[in-house]
Amino acid sequence: MAHTTKNYRRVEPDHIHDVRSNALGLGGLYSIEVELARLIGQWIARFPEFPEKLSLAEIVYEEAVHAQMLEDRLLELRTNEDDLVHLRSRTAPVLLHLEQLDDPYKFLSGLFRVVKPALQADLRSHLDACPPYVDTPTIRMLKRILQEEDKHIATGLSLLAERNIAWSDTLDLEFELRSGLWDLNDPEGSFLSGSFVGKEPISLPMPVWPAAVEYLSTDKPMPDWPVGHKEEMQRCVHELVFSELEALDIFGRYVYEFSGFPWEFYVEAARLCWDEARHVELLLNVLDRYDGEVGQWPANAPGYEEMVRCPTVLEKIMMVNVIAEGEYSTDTQTQHREAFKQLGDDLSALLKDYEMADEIVHGRFGIKWAHWLADQTGEDFEDAYIAAKQSLEEFKAKYADDSSESDESSNMSSIVNIPLIRLGPEETESTRLVNASAKRLVGFSEEQISEMTSDASEIIDEK
Repeated sequence: MAHTTKNYRRVEPDHIHDVRSNALGLGGLYSIEVELARLIGQWIARFPEFPEKLSLAEIVYEEAVHAQMLEDRLLELRTNEDDLVHLRSRTAPVLLHLEQLDDPYKFLSGLFRVVKPALQADLRSHLDACPPYVDTPTIRMLKRILQEEDKHIATGLSLLAERNIAWSDTLDLEFELRSGLWDLNDPEGSFLSGSFVGKEPISLPMPVWPAAVEYLSTDKPMPDWPVGHKEEMQRCVHELVFSELEALDIFGRYVYEFSGFPWEFYVEAARLCWDEARHVELLLNVLDRYDGEVGQWPANAPGYEEMVRCPTVLEKIMMVNVIAEGEYSTDTQTQHREAFKQLGDDLSALLKDYEMADEIVHGRFGIKWAHWLADQTGEDFEDAYIAAKQSLEEFKAKYADDSSESDESSNMSSIVNIPLIRLGPEETESTRLVNASAKRLVGFSEEQISEMTSDASEIIDEK
C-alpha cells in the first residue's frame, strides 16, 4: 500500500496578502481599535445607567486587548516602533464625529449600528486574504477579535432595544456617519492626521449616575446612618456600590485622557476599568441579598472630584492607584472581608477577598507607571508620593468635616469587633487594621510598610 506524507491542501486564492500588504491592512485595523478603546473610555462616565456602564467597561478592555494583539503581530511583521506611534496618532472622521456627540444613546447607536459593523466587515475581509498555513498567527488572532466584536454588536443592539432606541430614531446620524467611514484600501488617505487624544478633554466635571440616585456633592453632608442591622447593611453596601462606580468612571478617563504612554498602559488601565465594573456588579448582587435598592440613599463621588482636580497625570496615578488603592483600599477590603465573616455573610466575604486581590493589581499598576512617568518627566517619585499623600489626607479631613454625622447616628463598628471604614460612618483613628502582606505584594518597601503599620491596632500578615 502506498503511503504519502502529503497532509496539506493546496490553496491558490485569487489574492493573498504579502507581508507588506498584510502589515498595512493590520495597521489600519490597529488605528481603529486604538481609537475605539479611547473613545469608549471617555463615554463611560457619561452614561447614567448600570447596564451601559458595565457593558462598555468590558468592551473597552477587550478593545484595548485587540489593539495590543494587533501591535504584537505588527512588530512580528517588521513594523517598527516609530510606525506604531504614527498609527496610534490617526483617527477617522467617523470617530471624531462620535466623540463630539452630546447624546450618549446617539453615540451608542452610531457605535453599534455603523462603526462596529464596518470594523467587523474589514476584519473579515482581511481574514479572507490571509494565506492559510503561511500566516496562521494572523488568522488565529483575527478569528478571536471577530468573535468578540460579534459579541460587542449583540450587546450594543440589545442595550438599544432595551431603551427603545429604534433605527428610525437615529437614521440621519447613521447616514451621516457612513459618509465618514474609513477606507482600508487607502489607509494613508482615509485617516486624519492626529487623534482626539492629547487635546483638551471634553469637560466631565462629574460622572452621570442613575436618575433614581440623588447626587450630593462633597460640601453637603450625607444623611444620618439608619438604626437597625438590616438598614445599616443596606446603606453601607449602597455606598460601596458607588465607591466602585466612581473608580470605574475614573479608569475609563485614564484610557481617553492620558497621552504619550506605551499601549501597554492603556490595556492595563482598561482592565482596571473592567475590574471595577465587575466589583459594581458583585456589590449590586450583595445589595439585592440585603433587600436594598439603588437610590435608597444619596450618593457622591469624592474620589472622582479630587482626581479631576489633580494638576498632573503623575499626581493622579499616585493619588488614585498607589495611595488610594495600593495603600488604603487593601486595608479597607480586608476590613470588609473580616466584617462580613463576623456577620456570618461568607459569600460577601468571598467577594471582598477577590476585590482585595484586584486592588493589589491596581496598586502595582500605579507604582509601575508612576515610576515610568517620573523617569520620563524627570520628577522625583518619592517627592510626588509625599505630595499626593498630603493632598489626599487634606481632602479626607475636609470631606470628614463636611460629612458630619449626628450624635444619634448608628455605627456599623458596634456590630462587629473590628474597625470599618465604609461599613459605617467613619473609622476612628484609635483603631486601624493594616494588611501588611497585601502592601508587600503591591510593591511597597519594608521601610514604607513599617511606617504604614506604626500606629495600627491590628496587622494582617497573610501568606
